[in-house]
Amino acid sequence: MVKKLKELPFKIKGYLRIISLEADSLNYKVYLVGGIVRDIILGRNNLDLDIVIEGNAIEFVKSLSEDLGATFIKHHAFGTATLFLKDLKIDFATARKESYPHSGALPKVKTSSIEEDLSRRDFTFNAMAISLNKASWGKILDFHKGLEDLKKGVIRVFHDRSFLDDPTRILRAIRFEQRFAFRMDIHTLNLLEQAVRLNAIFWINEHRVRDELILILKEYRPYGHIKRISNLVGFQFINRRLKLDRQDFLLFKRIEKALCFYRENFTKHERLEEWIVYLAGIVSKLSRKELEIFCFRFGLRKTERRIILSVKDSKRKVLRLRDNTSKTLLFKSLIPLSPETIIFFYAFFKDGRIKARLVLFLKELIHIKLKIKGKDLKKAGFKQEKEYSRILNKLLYIKIERNLVTKRDELKELMKMANCA
Repeated sequence: MVKKLKELPFKIKGYLRIISLEADSLNYKVYLVGGIVRDIILGRNNLDLDIVIEGNAIEFVKSLSEDLGATFIKHHAFGTATLFLKDLKIDFATARKESYPHSGALPKVKTSSIEEDLSRRDFTFNAMAISLNKASWGKILDFHKGLEDLKKGVIRVFHDRSFLDDPTRILRAIRFEQRFAFRMDIHTLNLLEQAVRLNAIFWINEHRVRDELILILKEYRPYGHIKRISNLVGFQFINRRLKLDRQDFLLFKRIEKALCFYRENFTKHERLEEWIVYLAGIVSKLSRKELEIFCFRFGLRKTERRIILSVKDSKRKVLRLRDNTSKTLLFKSLIPLSPETIIFFYAFFKDGRIKARLVLFLKELIHIKLKIKGKDLKKAGFKQEKEYSRILNKLLYIKIERNLVTKRDELKELMKMANCA
């Protein structure tokens, strides 16, 4: 693994060397663990640095932060800390073992050795570590044949209660299976299906399910992930009556194409939160009341709730744009919507007229703003400030219909309005 470590980006190697020196000075054993070890072996980019300390991770990070002049946060309950550098964050944890008070609960932790720490992880290929101490730099620790499973492309859990102790592993197994084109070994797949039959995913807090689902929807082209969840688990954990069908999967394919279209043609526009467009597709058949309950239970943020609900609330309004050629009406109808919602409708509606109207809005109207301000209205003789908002809106619609470009053009129209007042 020494050679693999040498291939890491320069800044990462530098920080790992500093961590190594700090650990040796404090007589701690220090290891690089988890997904980054897996991805280093696979030759994949990963800048999520997870470090395990045989010792006190919080005290270690406190000392390290003083040396580096960096800030950190600590979590005493789990013996973890996160170090914030100017261009990177690094997560540190005290080597620990876990016990679950009951299935689906958050674990209780106790300090342990690195071997016990690795044994608590989800799958064997995520349970490897690389030593960072100078004397053993680059030595790989693999107590559970994770390297062998990684080479074979096999996802394997440690014990029969794995999915019951932490049912988020059900979604995590699907994410890794689809991301790497791996397969679950027969026993692991049987255990997952058993956990699904027991409704294990309902045992855990919806916020934890939400986090795993978002990670899945952030994967590159998550169509396969969504289909695998539908086949193995279903989406009843979102709503008991939610069942995806062939039309839904055709929609996901169109969403994939619509997002690609946006990325290629609107490079200067706001970057989309692509995952929520897929989520909108998953829940689009639910009623508004069901969507409100889903957003509340899963703790979606305000902007996320707005996107999900706007898909339900704006569908008829967007449909009416099909037969209207007014740019002003197009602007009024679409400007309240997020780009994510507009791209969802671009995928949802098959009618070429609607698609053309949505593209016109994105190309010509979405960024239209007046160059004049309230002070220009005052100079033009408009004295009632309470009327300024109405006047500016009227002028904005004139700008849209007449394709006004310069501030001078706007002022000319403003003076016409003043003379007619």
